[in-house]
Amino acid sequence: MALKHLVITDSEVDALLAPPGHWTDGAFTAGSLAMKLRNEASTTIVGLQALQQRFGLCPFELDVVLVCLVPEIDRRFDRLFAYLNDNLTRPRPSVDTLLRLLAPRAEHVRRQAQLMADAPLLRYGLLSCDDSARGAQGDQFRVADGVVRCLLGRQGLDARVARVMLDDTSTPLVRQLWSERREYEALAELLGTPSPGAAGNAAQPSLVVNVNGRAGSGRAFAVQTACATKVAGVLSLDGRKLRRAADLPATLSGALRDARLAAHALFIHHADQLFDELERQSESCAVVDTWLRRFGGVLFLGSEAPLPLSGWFPTSEVAAVALPSPDITARESAWETALATLSPLAADDRTTLARSLSAKFRLTQGEIGSAIQRARSALRDVGDGAARASVLHDVVAQVATPRLHQLAESLQVTHVLDDLVLPGDRFDLLNDIVRRVQHRRTVLEDWGFDALSTRGRGLVALFHGASGTGKTMAADAVANTLQMRLFRIDLAGVVSKFIGETEKNLRAIFDEANRADSVLFFDEADALFGKRSDVKDAHDRYANIEINYLLQRIENFDGIAILATNKRDHIDEAFQRRIHVSIEFPLPLIPERLRLWRQSFPSPAPLAPDIDWGFLARRFELTGGTIRNAALGAAYFAAEARGAIGMREIVNAVRIELVKAGKRIADSEFGPHAPLIGRMATAPDPARARACIESSPLRATTED
Repeated sequence: MALKHLVITDSEVDALLAPPGHWTDGAFTAGSLAMKLRNEASTTIVGLQALQQRFGLCPFELDVVLVCLVPEIDRRFDRLFAYLNDNLTRPRPSVDTLLRLLAPRAEHVRRQAQLMADAPLLRYGLLSCDDSARGAQGDQFRVADGVVRCLLGRQGLDARVARVMLDDTSTPLVRQLWSERREYEALAELLGTPSPGAAGNAAQPSLVVNVNGRAGSGRAFAVQTACATKVAGVLSLDGRKLRRAADLPATLSGALRDARLAAHALFIHHADQLFDELERQSESCAVVDTWLRRFGGVLFLGSEAPLPLSGWFPTSEVAAVALPSPDITARESAWETALATLSPLAADDRTTLARSLSAKFRLTQGEIGSAIQRARSALRDVGDGAARASVLHDVVAQVATPRLHQLAESLQVTHVLDDLVLPGDRFDLLNDIVRRVQHRRTVLEDWGFDALSTRGRGLVALFHGASGTGKTMAADAVANTLQMRLFRIDLAGVVSKFIGETEKNLRAIFDEANRADSVLFFDEADALFGKRSDVKDAHDRYANIEINYLLQRIENFDGIAILATNKRDHIDEAFQRRIHVSIEFPLPLIPERLRLWRQSFPSPAPLAPDIDWGFLARRFELTGGTIRNAALGAAYFAAEARGAIGMREIVNAVRIELVKAGKRIADSEFGPHAPLIGRMATAPDPARARACIESSPLRATTED
């Protein structure tokens, strides 16, 4: 008894092969088991006819599938095949076993070719083998899980295919918004009358359709709806999961096999991510193209950008259906529908909010539904109408620009154009930027100027000048005037040492900036937009590739980009030709410096009456940034002395700023205020403090 599981006796085998309720001592007859299954196939194996017809199997190949299916029906037959293999560790049919069971010896050589790796049974994934590449005599065969489920009428999917299935995360609201689009009708027309997966032994015409559009445009919904209108099913895979599959060709073949068995079309969503690498692209296209040439059928590929189908599948008919981003009218209608699902809003408020959101954010229907889903919790405790609108705008901005918030810093805009201290002609140029943005829809769309050029509809401005002359403040004021968000590009997050990653980051920045009314601010722009150099090594070549990519994207950009640099001459000439407005920020003159000094101290700051504003403006040629730093430093001196901000604190702060800039200046340069240098009070001066309180905070002195 201890050796029971290590020995298989002849009597045990006879018992397994005997008819139910009958015991026989007769020898095992090769092929009787397969014949028994074939005779009862009409009642016990529901998918046998479909398998034979859709893959054109000959009787011998069908017998092989049936024999290999036996252990899936009754695991006791594992011991039978171990007995036939004369090896307890090999409980599945082998090449030798199948030939001895199903073919006369004279046909063994010819039939063996039908069990090799390049034969249909293994090539199309009907059977799997421990080592299908060798096709050795000792290999063990088993029926693929998807084929077993089809033959035995079981529910579910092949485990390998199930791991790469596309997850449906859409909400009822999103599906309602997608249903208003009619592009699925064009897809249905491409399918024609026959079911896309129905085919006989002969190869059917093959059709590959690229459904392209932005995320949230409803690509999967359009494919599924089109197939439903033709009473056809669709097997949907996720290309992002497929690219991570351990055995991509086998997984792809399994999906194609199961789709054909079920008479379904196959849809691979995010196909652009599956084919993004050349090696994986060649591997995947070879599998699919071979399958289509043999069996035909319909394959849908979903992507954001159009795919070069003709080059990938030269023997198939190809087509492309684009799902364009909704225009402002479609967005407004979608927002009306979506806002109606939130807590009750007055009709006028809903219409106003829908108009505002549709004009400011260029979202797809899917993104609108996602924004509403995220806004529900954020709006739960907000009752005021204005507050609700503000919260909703913030939530929508996060949905519209998810990666932009990672690759760029969102700056709080607080300044207006009047806060700037610049010559009058510079104000004219800043107002030109505002004018171009505010009226571009009228000029480009209504008046037709957009048709005169294929270049982007955006605006690129260059702010150049010395550090501290107000370039960042001007970008802040422009964004605030236009009521747009301001994003400062983080070079550390954008530039990558890995080849191609910098371009991907830049693509995400420009794409997402196009979806929302945002101003991109490239500070120290010469780091990205610098001149191309002669190629001396690989570093130079890839640096030039990044600049060339920027040239293309900036030319086709539809938003607003502001480039700021201290070194205008370092900007590549090709970029300068693409700049619409160029503004130089000069060093401030005496009247401008006087205004900057007075504006650098807020109203609550305690100022002493001895400040000589005219002397500060005349004597020190400082930029606005340096003046603000000196004002802040003087405030800290005064806070330490627990007194007011006077001339003593200011001249010492100015001296520190000059030393920071690398300038050596003698005390005598401070004129009548030279005795104040280095003589900071260590205790409050009651007289000065009293005089400060009695005086105006921004008391002006006589200007020279």
